[in-house]
Amino acid sequence: MKSYADSFLELIYPEKNTCFICEDYDQSIEDKYICTHCENLLKKIEPPTCKKCSKPIDYNSSKEYCQECCDEERHFVKSKSPYAYDGLIKKAIFSYKYYNKPYFYKLFGNLLVKYMIDTDYKCFDYIAAVPLHSSKMRKRGYNQSELIARYISKKLSIPYIDALKRTKKTTKQSGQSKIERRKNLKYAFVIKKNVEKIINSTVLLVDDIYTTGSTVEECSKVLMNYGTSKVYVITIAR
Repeated sequence: MKSYADSFLELIYPEKNTCFICEDYDQSIEDKYICTHCENLLKKIEPPTCKKCSKPIDYNSSKEYCQECCDEERHFVKSKSPYAYDGLIKKAIFSYKYYNKPYFYKLFGNLLVKYMIDTDYKCFDYIAAVPLHSSKMRKRGYNQSELIARYISKKLSIPYIDALKRTKKTTKQSGQSKIERRKNLKYAFVIKKNVEKIINSTVLLVDDIYTTGSTVEECSKVLMNYGTSKVYVITIAR
């Protein structure tokens, strides 16, 4: 049975066989939510990439990790992203977050599920999402990362857990330096009550974009300090 949210979103947007990006109708689209033309325009991240954060690295490099991951502590085991944050994917994510298009979670969720299956990145005990502050949640009406996380949870049968809360109203991250981002996010997240089941478990943390990694790193640190065994990360793009 479809949830109320799913039914409501289908009422406000004609999903079937319609590309969410260009809005063209094509019977071959079915439940992919994207046409072949638009999908081919998405810039995939190709190897070689950093073994920790998946940042593209030089073919001639003798290192397996990018400079940032060599220099800085990471509390997550690995972060993966299928697409470069550029062009069509960048515009689509922006529309999803700022132009009231919550139904885009199905497009991004479907792309991530396919990527996770293709790369065998799906052996997790729980899935969690980077939370929004309550003030931003009220303004936007939905947490874009949570919608995607719940979609992945449902499709891959991995339990979703609402583990994190954002207690600090941070300033906008875009345009900030790496040091400013870290300072901005310090003590911004806490563990919610009654989530003891994640202790000694492996958690996949979902966010929309990986820029410097400051947000997922801070969330991963909070999860690890609580007792999570391992934290992995996935984002749409980086």
